[in-house]
Amino acid sequence: MNSKVRILGYVLVILGLSAEVVLMAKLGFRRSKVEDDLRKAVAESDKATESFNKAQMEFKESRQRLTSEKLGWGIEWTIPPGGAAGAVQMVPGPTPGRLFVNGVGTANGLSVRDVDDGTGVKTVAPIVHVFSETNVNNQPTMIYIGEFVASVPELTPQSCVLEPTWNAWDANTWNFQGTVRLRTQIPAGPRTQVQSLIQTITRSSEQIFQTNTRIAEQQKLNEAALAALAGRRAELLGDPNAEDNPDHPEYKVGLVKALEDVEEERNAVQAGVDELRRRIKAAVEMRSQLVETLQQLVASLKQDETRITSRAD
Repeated sequence: MNSKVRILGYVLVILGLSAEVVLMAKLGFRRSKVEDDLRKAVAESDKATESFNKAQMEFKESRQRLTSEKLGWGIEWTIPPGGAAGAVQMVPGPTPGRLFVNGVGTANGLSVRDVDDGTGVKTVAPIVHVFSETNVNNQPTMIYIGEFVASVPELTPQSCVLEPTWNAWDANTWNFQGTVRLRTQIPAGPRTQVQSLIQTITRSSEQIFQTNTRIAEQQKLNEAALAALAGRRAELLGDPNAEDNPDHPEYKVGLVKALEDVEEERNAVQAGVDELRRRIKAAVEMRSQLVETLQQLVASLKQDETRITSRAD
């Protein structure tokens, strides 16, 4: 009995050891996997932390660049397309380029200033720079329209009328269907470039106007020359619509045809004169022959008369 119990105990111990070996193997495998996962998680965490820190630095640098870029641009108003927060419309009238802006006024930062220039306090109207969105190569791009000044009498809490500070010759090309951005100022560098460009455009416009004026004058001179040429052609070649004038047939048939007719008449007269000359010459020759014949007859008669008289004697 004791031997059986001892054998059973040994079996149980062996089974327990086998189970422990299996569990230890599984635990070792599991521990190895957990350690691998932990190392990966730590590596990813370190990488994420590094990326986060880098993103924070880039964010700070971007904010600094944005602040630097915005420096000198003043107050900004953005009017989205569709007129939800306001709208920009062209004001009809004799002055091109006037804009009515709904949604921007004294209630949201656009206000006049009183300035003492030494001679008294004067009201200074606010300056507004207008940008509009357009498509360039199928990409939305903000373009600079120009510098405007707000009309003080028409300035209200929620609207304003902007007048261009330059000759808005291209006002018919402006498009405010997209996003419109208004600013109270722009940096000195871009403003100088814009002013230089506006001066160049103004000079070019004046040159184009002068060129067009000269072209119009040249066209008038050309038309006058063509009219004079048509008159000379009519004088030379005739005008079939002219009235008949017996004293001046060249008015209808032209100088060329009239001269040809005169030359034909002259040739006909010369031919007649030549014919008369030939006839006169023939008549003169015939007369000379007749005179000579008569003279011969007279001489012959005188000789006969002399012979008769001699015989009578």
